[in-house]
Amino acid sequence: MSKKVSAPAPAATAKQQPKAPEKKVFKAEDYATVLIPVEEVRDIKTAFDIFDGDGSGIVDPQELKRAFEQLGFQGKNKFIYQILAELDDDQSGGIDFPEFLRLATAKLGDKDSRAEIEKVWGSFDVNRSVQFCLFRVRSLCKS
Repeated sequence: MSKKVSAPAPAATAKQQPKAPEKKVFKAEDYATVLIPVEEVRDIKTAFDIFDGDGSGIVDPQELKRAFEQLGFQGKNKFIYQILAELDDDQSGGIDFPEFLRLATAKLGDKDSRAEIEKVWGSFDVNRSVQFCLFRVRSLCKS
């Protein structure tokens, strides 16, 4: 009797891992306007990237709290979520770059806006140890 030699089993194909979504390349030109030049958009993006510690493209509540703590402000979680509620236009649970850009370039035309910002700021700076200034064109904070 002869033994029949069977062909080797086909090599098991390695399970293919799903590819991570490709990160969209940031182009400051996509966000620049007549009032917000490309250089300013790049500067704001740099600031955003500091807040966005994990590079996900969204500043989540933990990253926002960590940023405030690193700045020396010990706010409570409810204030973090109040800030997010005000800034998170698409209700995603975090602040994406377009929302951050709107915040960074918002014009403060009335005193109510300033009062609201000072109220939130005061929640973190309970000892009033840091002077908070809102810059406008050709104006400086006065001590």
